[in-house]
Amino acid sequence: MTSDTICAIATAIGGAVSIIRLSGPAAIAIAGRVWHGRTALAALPARQLTLGRLCRPAGGVIDPQCLAVVMPGPHSYTGEDVVELHCHGGALCTRLALEELLRQGARHADPGEFTRRAFVNGRLDLTQAEAVADIISAGSESALRLAGRQLEGALGRRINASYESLTEVLAEIESRLDFPEEELDWQSTSSLQVALQAAQDDLRALAASRHDGEILRGGISLVIAGPPNVGKSSLLNVILGRDRAIVAEIAGTTRDTIEVPSTIRGIPIHLVDTAGIRAGGDSIERAGMARTESNALSADLILWVYDASQPYAAQRWPEWPIAGKLIVVANKCDKAPAVEQGGCVGTAVDADADAAAVRVSALYGTGLPALYDAIERAVWQQPQGPADNALAVAARHGAHLERAVAALDDARQAIGSDLWELAAPALRSAIFDLGKILGRSVDPDVLDTIFARFCIGK
Repeated sequence: MTSDTICAIATAIGGAVSIIRLSGPAAIAIAGRVWHGRTALAALPARQLTLGRLCRPAGGVIDPQCLAVVMPGPHSYTGEDVVELHCHGGALCTRLALEELLRQGARHADPGEFTRRAFVNGRLDLTQAEAVADIISAGSESALRLAGRQLEGALGRRINASYESLTEVLAEIESRLDFPEEELDWQSTSSLQVALQAAQDDLRALAASRHDGEILRGGISLVIAGPPNVGKSSLLNVILGRDRAIVAEIAGTTRDTIEVPSTIRGIPIHLVDTAGIRAGGDSIERAGMARTESNALSADLILWVYDASQPYAAQRWPEWPIAGKLIVVANKCDKAPAVEQGGCVGTAVDADADAAAVRVSALYGTGLPALYDAIERAVWQQPQGPADNALAVAARHGAHLERAVAALDDARQAIGSDLWELAAPALRSAIFDLGKILGRSVDPDVLDTIFARFCIGK
């Protein structure tokens, strides 16, 4: 895959500057036929921007002012010779430059191919390569920090430490199998079990962070539902800090879902405002209510909003069979008698829910800290956020970690019974799963799936 030279636009179309990236054995030669400066591209100092212009070899200037930088391999992002051309932005200039580079012998890069080459050439392990896509798609500062730590290699180093430790134990076990009659300086059974237990505890702790990692990377779906005219859209607007939904005294103003990305306490949230639930209504309103129920049934979290100035009995939660969590929100508390603030998170609501609900006023913005506290408790399943999201793993990592932990259970039991012929395959299985996380033993189809997430040019 690295015998050809690839190129792609690495920036979004429409900005003031566009960057075109080339990587491969002919990157410098191909770019040198299009970019011209006082010094030939091949003679430029490494990693130094130099002004020149982009021209067609057949004649004609594409961009009279274009910066070029050469990054020779192996000390480049991909580990190959890399050239970046920084030309004027805009669709036309960039497209003409890219087309000329393709005519000169480069191939258009596939999605994520630059990062895939970095992985293949040993510049990044697979966890770091995945972190590149996580940085690009991060929906919150917490997700960005998590991806940054992973790109720096924190997760890879921790898993690699267990990989190396388990490999040493496997070598000990295989020597026992290969030379059963020899009196070699083997470790004691207890010391082997201690080593396996230490690795297993560390891997189990990482696997337990999967829930937090999935939330930080993918966020949650939070549906705002309730009867008509209780302030659902007002609550959406005050959470967003802007008027996104139309607010009116007329019941049934919202007839379709309004979906907006946001963050609450560092949690990426996919907010969904829905049509009010009531009996009757015209055909359009009934269609909106059907969508409300559908969204609620698939949501990770539901805010059931009701008017605190009115009796709760006629506004109570309809007890749909939801899979997510429910937070009852008493809005318009500025119009209702004072009730001691409380929270209500669960799958069902009793008749006293109006006293236990989170009390807010979307009109004045009061009660929001208590609401955000309740959302945090429901999302993280503990009072103050994730216990340690420094290395919160993704779903792919979590699945392999769980299998490795289970295999280590089998290996420890086998070692305790001196069943070395059973301990070895169990240990190989655990090591193999860790290798899949790092990219040491990963299927090409899995790589295709991972790098398909990337944009072209990265």
